[in-house]
Amino acid sequence: MKPTSDQDRIQKAISRDGTEIVARVRGQEGPPVVLLPAGPGDSELSWRNVVPFLSEQCTCYLFETRGRGESGDDPDHSPDRLVEDVAALGDSIGEAVGLVGWGSALAARVAARNGAAVFAVALYELGAGEVMSEESGKRMGEVFAGVGKLVAEGRLVDAAHAFIEGGDVIYSREDLATGAPLEFWEAAASRLPLFLQERKQAAGSGQPGPTSPSELGKITVPVLLLHGDRTSQWFSASVQHVAEHVPEVTVRQIPGAAHFGPYTHPRAVADELRRFFAGVHAAAGPSGETETQPA
Repeated sequence: MKPTSDQDRIQKAISRDGTEIVARVRGQEGPPVVLLPAGPGDSELSWRNVVPFLSEQCTCYLFETRGRGESGDDPDHSPDRLVEDVAALGDSIGEAVGLVGWGSALAARVAARNGAAVFAVALYELGAGEVMSEESGKRMGEVFAGVGKLVAEGRLVDAAHAFIEGGDVIYSREDLATGAPLEFWEAAASRLPLFLQERKQAAGSGQPGPTSPSELGKITVPVLLLHGDRTSQWFSASVQHVAEHVPEVTVRQIPGAAHFGPYTHPRAVADELRRFFAGVHAAAGPSGETETQPA
């Protein structure tokens, strides 16, 4: 029988509402790490540069939320359903997992609600609305309104360009100059309707934001916060905000990188992730809880 290659390996799970969830698997050794999609992208796009390095020492699950990749879909894309999707995949793996998020708040939501199923969380520049100025918030609202109009007209690539044209609100000049933000958003243009749907349902959920102090304080597992030293003022302030409210946190900087560090500096990002997850996993017991020595 022909051996199964990394490209052929998939992990499937059924979420609580019956939606099938699928993750591509890369790597065959090391702690299980679930990588969540960033923005409108899927995980294959979001982590394509990082996974070749990270999978050398971790088993990487490129997780796709409902409507992305090979996962099934359902009209309900509320925060509760997305958290259940991640939890279902974790259950199917059969042990506590590490979570990786980039910009997206889903990893923080899962860790706050399902701590027993997660042994550690790594977040690359999770954005926090709490530290955005009123002026910037208004400008971003206008940008998303323009994007939404273009999406409604079916002009998805134009919508991606419109977001990048207004991206100086959240991205640094150095980030935009690399071309990585435009490359990413163009590649993810087909999923912009889904991205806007998720944002709308999250806003209408009535739940506290994932970066509110009360929610961050519920994360009891070790957290790694990664950020680039050339990122924007808002993302820098966001990292500081999250660090101040998560009980157990390590902050690490990626030299020369900005918000798109996973694209432009993948080896450096992967090295930080490997060290973090290997260290925490080695100190964890069978349940995934960090073991403590008796006094």
